[in-house]
Amino acid sequence: MRKLLKPSEVAAKLGRSTNWFLRHRDTLFARGFPRPVLGDAKNGRPRWDEGAIDAWLDSQMSPELRAQRGTPPKSITADHTARLEMRLQQLGGRP
Repeated sequence: MRKLLKPSEVAAKLGRSTNWFLRHRDTLFARGFPRPVLGDAKNGRPRWDEGAIDAWLDSQMSPELRAQRGTPPKSITADHTARLEMRLQQLGGRP
């Protein structure tokens, strides 16, 4: 079953405010962003297909980033963990 998103949910998925999304959606459409599958500006209550948005977001990534979307390599995870541990020590969180 497809999930249809309200403008506020689309904005959250893009990491932006609803106002930003509504102001910039024509620019996004020009870049290939999916158009609403239900409703529009004239008859209100537009809804976007979440799968179409996910596919568009994937298409915006470089192939290298797309390949890394899965589990990060252990070296990156270990390095990140080590940096977090060091920062915790600096903040007095761990002896």
